[in-house]
Amino acid sequence: MEHGRTLTRPLIAATTIFMDPVFTAIFMGLANRVLARYQADLLQMEGRRIVVEVSDLGKSLRLVIRRGRIAPTRAGPVDLRIAGNAKDLCRLALRLEDPDTLFFARRLVLEGETSVGLQLKNILDSIDLDWLAPVGYLPAPLGPRIRQAIDHAIRKTHADRRLHDLLDRALQP
Repeated sequence: MEHGRTLTRPLIAATTIFMDPVFTAIFMGLANRVLARYQADLLQMEGRRIVVEVSDLGKSLRLVIRRGRIAPTRAGPVDLRIAGNAKDLCRLALRLEDPDTLFFARRLVLEGETSVGLQLKNILDSIDLDWLAPVGYLPAPLGPRIRQAIDHAIRKTHADRRLHDLLDRALQP
């Protein structure tokens, strides 16, 4: 039991951090860099409001799609509500679990406009989740050689696979 509790604390801390306005802004910046290649798809969802509720923590993140980007928002009607516990939402975001499996097992709730949910699912499904992607988003002053060195070190030590396995174990239902 102690093992499960120690894995849950970092998950709660990470989820709480991402609900903080400062970290939300940082997260949005990184997310928009990743989503930049899907801007045309996001433009089709212009003005749509999405709320992600972390039910076991009593936290939520409200988003609006503006000019092909996601941005935090505070008020207004919601077009799509996605709710689940922290572990299941993390498993969904990290693609450790299929959204349909979570939905049909009643571990994920989707309410609102199904077309918005389907568009969002299609965008997320088309993202190539590469554990090394953040290396590509390092600031330009670090230069390509430093990025290549970091990329090489991660691949050589298999740190990306270890991180994936660690997260998968920590987020077991």
